[in-house]
Amino acid sequence: MSALAELPNGVTVLSRTAVTFLSVSLNSLFVTSTFLGITKDMFGYPFKLFGSINIMLSNKKLKETLDELSWIKKCYNKHYSIPKKKYDSDYDKKLRTVLKAVVQQINKDVEQASEQITLMKNGPGAPPKDRILLTKLHLMQVLFDFTNREMECFSIMFLLKGDDYFSYKTIERAYEDPVVAMILHNMFVLSAGEPREIDASGDGTGSALIISKHYKTDRLRDLKNKKDTTKRKQYVFSVAIVDLDTNLYVGFASGFVSEKQLFKQALTMLNTNGFTIKKMRLDKYYSHQSIFELFGNKTQLYLIPKSNATIRGNKKWKTMLKQFINNTMNFLAEYHKRSKSESNFSIDKRKHGLIRQKKPERIINTTFTRAIIHNYRQKHLHN
Repeated sequence: MSALAELPNGVTVLSRTAVTFLSVSLNSLFVTSTFLGITKDMFGYPFKLFGSINIMLSNKKLKETLDELSWIKKCYNKHYSIPKKKYDSDYDKKLRTVLKAVVQQINKDVEQASEQITLMKNGPGAPPKDRILLTKLHLMQVLFDFTNREMECFSIMFLLKGDDYFSYKTIERAYEDPVVAMILHNMFVLSAGEPREIDASGDGTGSALIISKHYKTDRLRDLKNKKDTTKRKQYVFSVAIVDLDTNLYVGFASGFVSEKQLFKQALTMLNTNGFTIKKMRLDKYYSHQSIFELFGNKTQLYLIPKSNATIRGNKKWKTMLKQFINNTMNFLAEYHKRSKSESNFSIDKRKHGLIRQKKPERIINTTFTRAIIHNYRQKHLHN
C-alpha cells in the first residue's frame, strides 16, 4: 500500500496483482501522461507514482528514473504537495507577542547559561564590565538591529544610570569577547531543547556583507560557470540542521570555509549535545556516497542522486537508491520536507538586516546570535 494521500479524481491506477484499471474522468493532460507512462514501461513507471514494487537495482533503472524525474516532480507538485498552513487566531496572537516572548526568554536564559562560568579576578586596571548585562545588550542589539551608538543610548535607559553605561566600543567588542561567546554557546544549547531523536533537514546559505550583493544571484551564476561561491569574500556562509517537528536549529556553524566543512561542524555540535538523527534530508550538494560515513546505521538519508550517479557503492547508498527507484513519489514526499530549511533561512534574512561587523570573528558570532534568536522565535510560535 502506498503511504500517499488519497488519489485525485481521474487518476488511472495499475494494480500490482491483477491487471485491473480504475478509470475516472479527469484532467486530460494528467491522464494522457499516465497512459504514456504505462505505454512506455508497462511494469515500472506507474509504480513510481502510485505504488511500490521491488524492481531489481540497476544502472539502467536508475538512469530511467532520473530522466523521468522532472515529469514526476511536476506531478507531485500539482497533486501531492502539502498545502500551505493557514493562519488561525492563535497563531496570529503569537505573532503579535513574539517580540515580548523573545526578550523574556533572553533574560531567563542568560542567567542560567552563565551559572557554570566562573571568572578569575583580574590584576590591576579597571574592573571588567558585567558580562551578563553585556550579553543581554548584545542579544538586544541583534534582535532590534541597532547600531553601536544606538545601543550605547539604550544601555543608559536599560541601566537607568547615567554614570554607568556601556560605551559603543565595549558593545562592539562583545562580538569577540570569549566570556560572552561561552554564554551564547550555552544559550544555544538551552534554546535547542532537551537531547532527543529528531527528524531532521540540513542546508546552507550565504549572508551578504555588502548591500549591493545578493547571494542567490551569485550562487546561480557560479553554478552555471562551475565556480566555487565560497571563494567570494562578500558573504559569510552558514549551515543549520533543523528539527522538523519543532523548527529549531539543533546544529549550527558559520564561517568563510566550504559548506561541507561547516556541515561537519554543525553535525559535531548536534552529536555533542546529545541529539540523534532518525531521518535526514539534504540537497544535491551532499548527494555523494561519502556523506553516509558521517551518519550512523540507524539514520535514514534522503538525497536526490546526481545525473551521473551509479549504483556502485556501499550498502546504505544502494538501499536509498532502491527506495528512490521503486517508490519515487513517497521518496519525494520525504525529501521535500527539507523545504523547511530554506523557509527558515528566508525568515531569518527578512528579520535581520545587513551584518555591519568587519572582523571575521565578529561576523561569525553575529550569525550565531541570530540562530539563537531564531530558536526563541520558533519556540514561542510552535510550542
